Amino acid sequence: MTGSVKSARRVVEVFEYFAQRRAPATLTQISGALNYPGSSTFALLNTLRDLGYLDYSLEERTFVPTVRAALLGIWVNDALISDGTIVRLMYDLRDETSCTAVLGIQSSFQMQYIHVVKGDDAHGRTDVTTGAVRPLLRSAMGDVVLALKSKSELRALVGRINAEETPSNQVKMTELMTRLDQCRDQGYAWSEGKATPGSGIITMLLAAPAHQPPMVIGLGGKISLLRANREKFIAALRNVVRLHRAHMEALPHKFAAADVARRR
Repeated sequence: MTGSVKSARRVVEVFEYFAQRRAPATLTQISGALNYPGSSTFALLNTLRDLGYLDYSLEERTFVPTVRAALLGIWVNDALISDGTIVRLMYDLRDETSCTAVLGIQSSFQMQYIHVVKGDDAHGRTDVTTGAVRPLLRSAMGDVVLALKSKSELRALVGRINAEETPSNQVKMTELMTRLDQCRDQGYAWSEGKATPGSGIITMLLAAPAHQPPMVIGLGGKISLLRANREKFIAALRNVVRLHRAHMEALPHKFAAADVARRR
């Protein structure tokens, strides 16, 4: 068996292991259950984490598949996009606003778009694709996630990220705290022209399944369109957040929404 074929098989076996386990697992648990060498298991899990398919808890030292992994096969099961689920709601949001709906999660020091529903070409389409990343400290999606973290976590993140940035891209802690306070007060984050000239995005926190990283829903489009419809679009996003939370709360307890528990 060639190396590439073996790696592909191991990726599938890792996800099959989690499908049976239905809970986070440590490196030792995964390598032991699958009888893989520790070093190659570590490399494989880190690659899947960097791609956004696994999340890693530094505190608990565990890995768990993310929502992005679940979305890989969503097209084969119509039940997964029935009314009330996030993908169906993203299409409804696009249809209502003509803007691009995006779903994102934190991936290391970046925010990654794990699902994108393109908006209207004339007004709401932005140059984003599934898998695209944005800086954690310099994006509206990042602000929503960072608003959940404690000051000590934020200081550590700012220090580590700034150490690898050019001086012009470094973020000041005081400026970041001002943005995050505003995000907490408003219940959303807003940015204009940071990633795509002429385009902006409005973002809000979504309820996430247990053991998952925080999920963020965004509505992107031309800056002029967002400004002209600010209150309408914010209300549309809040409605999606409300409907998705109701859907999550109706699920079995082990899949219940977990965003409130993450707030500090």
